[in-house]
Amino acid sequence: MQIIRAAATDTVKGNAAYEIHDKRKETNQQWSDGHDPETTGTLSEEASSEQGRYGLAVDIGTTTVVMELYELGIGKKLSGLSRKNSQTLLGADVMMRLMHCQRGQQAKLEELIRNQLEEMAEQICEGFCEPEQVERIVAVGNTTMCHILLGQDTSGLAGSPFRPAYRGIFRCQGSELGMKRLRKAQVIVPAGIDAHVGADAVAVISSLQLREAPGNVLAVDIGTNAEIALSSHGRLTTCSAPAGPAFEGAQIEQGMRGEPGAIAGVRIARQIGNILLDVIPGPGGEPLFVKGICGSGLIDAVAALRQCNVIRQDGYLLQSSTEEKLPPFLAERITDKGFMLYQSPEGKHVYLTQKDIRQFQLAKASVQAGIEMLLRQQEIMLAQVDTLYIAGVFGGHISKRNAVLTGLFPDIAPEKLVIAGNAAGKGAAQALLSETFLEQTEWIGSHAGHVELAQQEEFQQQFMDAMAIVPW
Repeated sequence: MQIIRAAATDTVKGNAAYEIHDKRKETNQQWSDGHDPETTGTLSEEASSEQGRYGLAVDIGTTTVVMELYELGIGKKLSGLSRKNSQTLLGADVMMRLMHCQRGQQAKLEELIRNQLEEMAEQICEGFCEPEQVERIVAVGNTTMCHILLGQDTSGLAGSPFRPAYRGIFRCQGSELGMKRLRKAQVIVPAGIDAHVGADAVAVISSLQLREAPGNVLAVDIGTNAEIALSSHGRLTTCSAPAGPAFEGAQIEQGMRGEPGAIAGVRIARQIGNILLDVIPGPGGEPLFVKGICGSGLIDAVAALRQCNVIRQDGYLLQSSTEEKLPPFLAERITDKGFMLYQSPEGKHVYLTQKDIRQFQLAKASVQAGIEMLLRQQEIMLAQVDTLYIAGVFGGHISKRNAVLTGLFPDIAPEKLVIAGNAAGKGAAQALLSETFLEQTEWIGSHAGHVELAQQEEFQQQFMDAMAIVPW
């Protein structure tokens, strides 16, 4: 592993890239989320053995869009791609997108995501097929993302009483959405549950088989919105917590997605005075140029500085080394811009600011309060939870230890905490390959319960209590 000492007290280490790369030449290797590309989907009983039939599985996140190309006849994943959602040009979160919709810009948002899907399809199909040969597209996302993709009325999602414009599985042709190269493809969006719990959450529930799980099982799909599902002996209850885009690098002063140059991990070796940074390298392993920090690095940085008392329990970042007795190598890093995580020889330093810490607190408090409220609604204690799945592209790269130390994940037995990778994307792939799996989403969409957190009187107090950076 390449090690570059960028400054006297900084060690920068190359780590595996988090960007999902094209696997057409390395299909025997694992993806960055830990799923084997040969086994992500299960070949359906309906699938033909005929080769040359292609389909796309798409996870439309508020911040990130993930697309996978499959050969339908044999259920084989051919390639994958991840890109920033182009709709972020009109807002980083769901509420901003809905505001733009209500101000007459929904058509613009629809155009952005549809054009992006066609552009990504052109890239992902290269070397395998033409986009016109794609027969079937299964797309999942939160209810707002799905409504915008499908051109459905979003007014019922913008205010109470929250109501989606459609329910159940939605099917149409690409041509009906104004697509050109994908005009022949059948576009399918699996069923959602309610206005704030959409097809992505149902895909997670279906993929992880929560309905069939014994005991009490929680699943948290961490993204700009954190969808939380609880199965108590097969009885399903869900909620959605507005975590915001901080975990995906947005609204962080020097935040970025998990791309080359991003700080993805932070450790402070207090005995020898080093700050060790895991930085995502370029695809060719070229020398590292530290550009900013992504979500997993943010969590690690907060955890490390909290342990060193540079950050207090309430999230306060020390403004001066005189406020606390600190080792010199830490004290000299406290500046008027924030804590200097990376000291660049060229002066392009990377800082963690007070604003960044507040954004982290808001995101983690939302997730924590959502979990606690859902358990309380079903009268289940945290100790009674048998398994907690952490899903999402981002979730697969989080340090369990640091997530527990900062209060993002509950402090439960390590064997109960399972990193599930991009379960929504996996569910989309399974729905693409199996009509039976797709039909199961209809049952979940109509039978799972939903708790609207905004309507719970105690949620705001629970949220404020969860702001503290402590294990829970």
